[in-house]
Amino acid sequence: MKRTLKILLIALLGLLCFSSCVSKYRKVKISSCEIESFLPSGLKGFNAVAKVGIDNPAPDFNIKSIRATIRRDSLDLLYINAENIAVDGKCNKVYKVPVSGQISKSFSLIQVVALASKFNPDEYRVDISGRATVAGNLGKDIEYKNVPLKKFIEKL
Repeated sequence: MKRTLKILLIALLGLLCFSSCVSKYRKVKISSCEIESFLPSGLKGFNAVAKVGIDNPAPDFNIKSIRATIRRDSLDLLYINAENIAVDGKCNKVYKVPVSGQISKSFSLIQVVALASKFNPDEYRVDISGRATVAGNLGKDIEYKNVPLKKFIEKL
């Protein structure tokens, strides 16, 4: 009986500690984002390095399988993949994240350049997905669907 009570108490303390960490993970914020370098790759692809500032009051975690699709007028415009990010705990730091992308078959390079010259974030929507993990594979899938690009930019 004492052993069962001890195990139950340890489990409850573990859950309490874990729940306090979870609330800290909700306070993680992206503080800045900018493109450091951009290099075309063929006629429809590109490689870039993004500098992403992350304010993390929680313990260390990783962000894996980061993918985004940028859409205009319900047509996919860009497909973007980013490499995994290992976010240090309890700090505000800027991370360099390698990014690769591809222009969809619905658009040509010339059309994308023309769209960039008269860029209006109200016309675009974004789907973003990834997986935030702690301690190996323990984690949560994160997915935002059909978010107006303007709202995403305002959060930065």
